[in-house]
Amino acid sequence: MSLKSSISDYFKLDELKENLLNLVEAKFELKKLEVQEKLESLIAKVLVKLFMAVFLIIVFFFLNILMAVGLNYLTNTVWAGYVIVGGIYFVLWLIFSTQTTKVEAVIKRKIGEILDESGI
Repeated sequence: MSLKSSISDYFKLDELKENLLNLVEAKFELKKLEVQEKLESLIAKVLVKLFMAVFLIIVFFFLNILMAVGLNYLTNTVWAGYVIVGGIYFVLWLIFSTQTTKVEAVIKRKIGEILDESGI
């Protein structure tokens, strides 16, 4: 038996090396599972928010129709309420379209805050 093999046997270097590799593999798997869990949580939150947004859009749509019909009733016409509601949204669109850079900056900041909170 050589000196190298006797030292290796004494310090159990093969077992140490194997344990170290197992530890690295375990840590890699743990990180992989943590990332997967965060991703699953983020996707679930996005889907829930998306469903809520769809329902909110439907409610918003019907409330706008109700407002237009109510204005039609108040003005005793069939079309004025729709014109008024359409005009309000046209003015809002004009304001929004002139402020797109500011709106984009706000949206980017909010997305950054959300990503920072989620730890991604």
